[in-house]
Parts: sequence; structure tokens; C-alpha cells
Amino acid sequence: MISITAEALSQLVVAVGALAFIVSVITEVVKSIGAMKKVPTDIVVLALSMVLTVVAFLAYAQYASIAIVWYWVVAAIICGFFVAFIAMYGWSKLSELWTRFNPNNKE
Repeated sequence: MISITAEALSQLVVAVGALAFIVSVITEVVKSIGAMKKVPTDIVVLALSMVLTVVAFLAYAQYASIAIVWYWVVAAIICGFFVAFIAMYGWSKLSELWTRFNPNNKE
């Protein structure tokens, strides 16, 4: 059970990183379009992160024949916030927050 969870967690980290990279690239392209220059970048990143994360989850659920239930969709939306955070601030800021709020931190 633990090895399955560790494998799933590592796949999730890879998926979040890939989604954050894709969001960053799409944001750069979209922000160069005339009308989109006026929209704040953080809003574009947040919207793209939510949409791409939910779509990626639905595609994976279809591929893996996983039954789609409401709490998996909510989990995908929560992951979308992590994707947006990483796309905006990077992995180092997320690691810094984890270290600061981790109760097992020895510092």
C-alpha cells in the first residue's frame, strides 16, 4: 500500500510540474496577443491552471477507466491552485512555504 501511494505521489508531482510548465508557456503566448495584454497575468495563470488541471484529470480518468466522482473533481481543482502557484512563483517558493509550516521541521 505504501509503495503504491509513493508511486502515485511521484506521478502527481510530475503531472503538476508538467502542467505548471504548460501553463507558463501558454500564458507567455496568450499575453502577447493584443487584447490579452490588458488582462492581469495572475488571472490568466489562475484560469489556465484550473481549466488545464481539470481537463488533464478528466482525460486521465477516461484513459485509466476511473469513475469520476465529485470529490476527485474537487481534488483536481485544488491541484489547479498548486499548479497556478508554481507557475506564478516557482518550486522554491512552494518549498519555502512547506518548510515554514511543516510541524516536523526541526529548525
